[in-house]
Amino acid sequence: MYYAKVIGNVVSTIKYKGLTGKKLQIIQPVNLSTGKNTGMPMVAVDTTDAGIGDYVGYEDGMEATWPFDSNDVPSDATIVSIIESVNVHKFDK
Repeated sequence: MYYAKVIGNVVSTIKYKGLTGKKLQIIQPVNLSTGKNTGMPMVAVDTTDAGIGDYVGYEDGMEATWPFDSNDVPSDATIVSIIESVNVHKFDK
């Protein structure tokens, strides 16, 4: 699982039939321990009803299609969780 922040949404009146009724979000990958952006923003299918400003967990590649009952959902990235809080513990060597 990778982590990102939802930074926008996509409105599409015409899309592939497997995406009908599915919400599309623009996500910015982030490093949760530093809060810094990592990589370019991307469009992800949202299975969690996340909103702009939420931190989310997402899957990419073949794993992005696993949350759907049908194999008829073409997705390169899918939001699979909303992150409520993050605790990072640093240990001294």
